[in-house]
Amino acid sequence: MQAFNCPNCGAALPKKEIKGADLASCEFCGVSFRVPKSLTPEPDMGDLILGADFGSKTMPGWEVVNEELLTFHTGNPSELRGVYKPSLNSYYVLKSSGLLDDFDAGVNLKFIAGDRDSVRAGFYLRFSDRGGYAALVSVLGSYTIGCYKKDGKNELQWEDLLPWTNHTALRAGMNMTNRLRVLCKGRQFRVYLNGALAASFQDDQFMRGKLYLAVAPTAKSSLEIAFSDLQLREAPR
Repeated sequence: MQAFNCPNCGAALPKKEIKGADLASCEFCGVSFRVPKSLTPEPDMGDLILGADFGSKTMPGWEVVNEELLTFHTGNPSELRGVYKPSLNSYYVLKSSGLLDDFDAGVNLKFIAGDRDSVRAGFYLRFSDRGGYAALVSVLGSYTIGCYKKDGKNELQWEDLLPWTNHTALRAGMNMTNRLRVLCKGRQFRVYLNGALAASFQDDQFMRGKLYLAVAPTAKSSLEIAFSDLQLREAPR
């Protein structure tokens, strides 16, 4: 039996949850739904463009960054784990091989170790040398949206679009899995946290670029994290 994705948040459901069942519940967003016989996504989710098997270093369509910091683990789901030293800058984990404009990206994140007050991770969106957007979540159950833009010295500087904000859909604490999903379609952006719509905004500073999976420790704290179920889908019509 093939895997099935939650029609609300996009998370992959274990086969045991849907085998022989008419109804299933998503462990991330809590939505219950009828399992279709075809096990295909609902119309509100676009076709899968790129997935990632984190049980293997070979992931067509993705470029691994800082591979020496990563380990790949088979399982259900497979996980990509990384241990990062304290730093003033973010670390890239993966990046798309090509440029992207409109897309729907989702990933599971689980913080394993680090400073509870500051470690965070998420997506860099439509990113290039000119800058781009970012959507990050923290171990405290908060999230932020921002962008990097060139300043007068031609250096990238962070600008808040939404400062760090707590959200009831996020599970705070170490070893808690949360799903981040970001839909980019033209000027429109939507950010989902465990299936709940957390933010919707419009911006046209950056219309295309690469998609990065990134982590952000601090100058005082290291960071250990696990990623799973990375999906890149067509933006729904």
